[in-house]
Amino acid sequence: MSAADVVASLRRSALHGLGDASPTHGQAAPRPQASDGDRAASGVAMTDRSSRRRFGVKGPQAESWLAELGFVVPSAANRWAVSADVLVGRLGTSEFLVESLTEDVERVAAADAQLGSALRPSSVYPVGRQDLVVSLHGRQLNELLRQICGVDFAPYLLEPTSGSGPLVMTSMIGVGVLAIPRQQSGGVELTLWLDPSFAHYFWTTLTGLISALEGGEPPEKPNHT
Repeated sequence: MSAADVVASLRRSALHGLGDASPTHGQAAPRPQASDGDRAASGVAMTDRSSRRRFGVKGPQAESWLAELGFVVPSAANRWAVSADVLVGRLGTSEFLVESLTEDVERVAAADAQLGSALRPSSVYPVGRQDLVVSLHGRQLNELLRQICGVDFAPYLLEPTSGSGPLVMTSMIGVGVLAIPRQQSGGVELTLWLDPSFAHYFWTTLTGLISALEGGEPPEKPNHT
């Protein structure tokens, strides 16, 4: 078993250990008497995507290395592209996020393994990606985003794409995030990547805000003292 395989086998969400508030990978935030579909129809559904296989890479030859391995690489900075269920996001000019969107992780795992081996080309360097990854979707998504972020996501949500599009680096409730809006079969979905050290704060705060948005009790203001 390679080092990359060991890391993958140990991967778990940064939300692990939240008790009743902790979601199972690929599951929505726990909410009483509502299915995930009901939440999306009536408000906003939030789902943990952290278990998806991913890696980061950077360097002057990173783009050509990814292309040689068959990944579709965005030509412009701050863009993403999806091909064969693998997302490649271009963070600036020479850094990339690569993530499998399904359980078929063979291509991503093989590239990650090469990146951590002696076969790695010169001028290509691994970047650790232990992100908390969450997706948001639902009828009140834009209303939630207006509360938590200074970027106007309305244009992205009105005309989403499924194969390629803009990658937004911004801040939500004081936490730096990488945001990708993408058209899915059930509507537009916004996926966020963020530092896992903010996992508990981010997840519980958004859970409270979503509940308040749907007519529940508003969340308590965090105590920063």
